[in-house]
Amino acid sequence: MKMKAAILTGKEHFEIKEVDVPPLKHGEVLVKVKACAVCGTDLRIFRGQKRVDVPITGHEISGVVEEVGEGVEGISIGDKVVIETVVGCGECDACKRGEENRCRRKYRAIGYQFNGGFAQYLVVPREAVKQGCVIKIPDHVPFEEASIVEPFSCVINGWAPFKTRQKGFTACVIGAGIIGMLHTEYAKQKGARVILVNRSAPRLIIAQKIGLPADFFVNAEEYNPVERVKELTDGFGADVVICAASSKAVQREALEMAAVDADISFFAGVPKDDPYVNLDANLIHYNELHIHGANASNRSQYLEAVDLIASGRVNVKKFITHKFPLEKIEEAIRTLEDRSTGAIKVIIDPWM
Repeated sequence: MKMKAAILTGKEHFEIKEVDVPPLKHGEVLVKVKACAVCGTDLRIFRGQKRVDVPITGHEISGVVEEVGEGVEGISIGDKVVIETVVGCGECDACKRGEENRCRRKYRAIGYQFNGGFAQYLVVPREAVKQGCVIKIPDHVPFEEASIVEPFSCVINGWAPFKTRQKGFTACVIGAGIIGMLHTEYAKQKGARVILVNRSAPRLIIAQKIGLPADFFVNAEEYNPVERVKELTDGFGADVVICAASSKAVQREALEMAAVDADISFFAGVPKDDPYVNLDANLIHYNELHIHGANASNRSQYLEAVDLIASGRVNVKKFITHKFPLEKIEEAIRTLEDRSTGAIKVIIDPWM
């Protein structure tokens, strides 16, 4: 059987090729890809800023089970599914606890070390199937919306280390891209009053137009973010601060706007060739701040994301702004990158 696939052949270039669908081996599952969303990481891969080991990328995947290999149980042809990205070793203590994103032996991932979803079909490898990476979703959830399960699960993982807080606590989300918007949605699910900060007005205007449930929208071109957050919290600062922008300045400001005993997530990374940040360690020490990293997600967080989307508690449809066929994947990536397009989430449909 043949399929169309977007093959990454070099920096900033895909070729759409007809390739063979690999025959299924024992324990594998073949998924017909119905939607694969474009992620910020896909932009870095496209630009040659991040290395992958496979020619077919894409990891925010939803589809339908087309074929089931021998030895696979609990998965049937016709099942509507999303695919968990991370594949742990399955043997270390973290993997045995269901925390495969913290795999001690360094996890592998769909779209990075295994071929991904920018193709008409995806072979889910045996170790991924065994881990439970093929996750069923309710029939009423559209494929486009299901593709947002992956980034939403990462947001949920970012909140996992935080302490439980009483309803009405203040969360400040810095960065109004799709990740910051999903953090805003999840903060509201947790009962927070949300302050959304962005470096400029256009993304905040988009967020307001689509009905993002932030309580305050702060344009960092008009206000000093630290001073504004303190003003909105009677001088106390935010109980939770999410750094959803890849910025050293944002990480420094997060400490300054945080309340005593606050949780801070350095959710967005900084460039690997320049990763060092000057931070006021006394703020951490005297204010007893809790700074957390965030890396990918695990199966339990996918299940929570599926539940929030399927139940309607979080409406992700409003984030989907553009949809492209596989043949226009380069245009899709540039559309997401170009702020003037108003793109929030861009979807690739391999069957358009």
